[in-house]
Amino acid sequence: MGFYKKQPVDASKTTATYLWTGLRTPGIFVIEVEGDAQNYSYGFSLTRDAHFVGGLKIDSMGWTGPLGQGTTPYKVKGSFPGQFTPKIVISGANGDFIVDVKEIPSDQVEDYVKSKVG
Repeated sequence: MGFYKKQPVDASKTTATYLWTGLRTPGIFVIEVEGDAQNYSYGFSLTRDAHFVGGLKIDSMGWTGPLGQGTTPYKVKGSFPGQFTPKIVISGANGDFIVDVKEIPSDQVEDYVKSKVG
């Protein structure tokens, strides 16, 4: 039986990028998280904490089970629409971390997306 819970986050390998999409429209946060999850973890995802007030808080979640010894590295990406904020909170099993947000101006978004695809 698996348990859906927060997964450990390596704050030094976590990035947040904001893509400006134009005037008077909310942009998109692109979040990339890495960590070492307990063995037999799977189904990793990033979820927005809807109860967090004052910015954006993202939880690194996944299924773990059956419980086993050791860890396995994982990497997960997600995107979330919203208004720009210079820092966000990433939450994992090992705590909450404040992450600086890198801005990509709207005239450079296409180049950024191409660099991530290719």
